[in-house]
Amino acid sequence: MFLKTIVCSGINEKNDLTDAIEFLKKYPNTEFGVQCSPRKAGYGTARFDWLKELLSKLEREKIESRVALHLNEGFVVSFCDGKVPNEISDLLKIGKSVGRLQLNFKIGREHFASGTVPHIRTLEKTMKTVAQHPIILSASKPNLPFIYKAYYRGMDFDVLFDDSFGEGIIPDMRKAPLFDDMFQGYAGGLSPENVASELHKIGKVAKGSIFIDAEGKLKQDGSFSFAKAEQFVQNAIASQNIQSAILKNMEKRTK
Repeated sequence: MFLKTIVCSGINEKNDLTDAIEFLKKYPNTEFGVQCSPRKAGYGTARFDWLKELLSKLEREKIESRVALHLNEGFVVSFCDGKVPNEISDLLKIGKSVGRLQLNFKIGREHFASGTVPHIRTLEKTMKTVAQHPIILSASKPNLPFIYKAYYRGMDFDVLFDDSFGEGIIPDMRKAPLFDDMFQGYAGGLSPENVASELHKIGKVAKGSIFIDAEGKLKQDGSFSFAKAEQFVQNAIASQNIQSAILKNMEKRTK
């Protein structure tokens, strides 16, 4: 297993832009996940203006593909119905600082109720309009039939495992990757304190490159904390280094 990307989600307009940029410079394998919905990141909101400024500064610093926009509520509905929301489209035009787009739809909830799954051809067309931005889809249980259908149709996307779907619940066991040829990641209750043990669990089932994503446990007094995020990243990197050293020693012994 190789930990390629560490996602620190939940950063928002309450966080200092300079601190955000310095964090990304210090930890080059990190990605910020920003929750976006019409209510929280629509035109005229503090988050939309903050995102515009953050992305513009990252563009000037030539820091590319380090912010993921996590689309929720009306934004994800619009995307799945065939239209990239205007606000998201405007943010993508700023430059190359936005990397992935995460579509937080869950079949059986809200608009995507049972029997009204996203039309796969429509979603495929929308994805092609933003082809330079990898798409992340949640492989929660209700979404699995759709995920398999999209995969065998040849659609290109990253997979995120989180059966609690943002509720921060740690599973008893981490799931093996669904596919051998796709970038897959893990969320669900990850924290600075448990990331090493959870990576050990993941390492038992995943052999290729993965990403991890934490949000709830990175908060301090209800807001995203750079101190907690830094601890999370450092502990994850340290765990990866230890596991790599163990594997190298095992390889030497077998030669």
